[in-house]
Amino acid sequence: MTQKRLFNRIATAILMAVALISIPTAQAQNAGCTVDRMVINRAVQNGEIQSFVQIKKQIKLKRGDRVLRAELCVRPAGPVYALMIVNDNGVERRLNVDAVSGRVIQ
Repeated sequence: MTQKRLFNRIATAILMAVALISIPTAQAQNAGCTVDRMVINRAVQNGEIQSFVQIKKQIKLKRGDRVLRAELCVRPAGPVYALMIVNDNGVERRLNVDAVSGRVIQ
């Protein structure tokens, strides 16, 4: 087995181990969140939250920013949009926005 091939196998094994360890943590962070459009649309129609389109206009993303994922989460303070945003350089960041008022939560 060549050295490069051995390195690739070791790197793959390490990445798999890290992924398996981080899955429960990621699931715990997103507990109580949904991406179900029916649930979100029902809440918007009932006037409980603002639509994602309205929220996106209010937060004014920087040029080149794209929302990869938007989840509606239930937090003690109320409903929150948890947004995963990526810029042109590929840098990801999370942004939590109050789903009622549209203000960014630090």
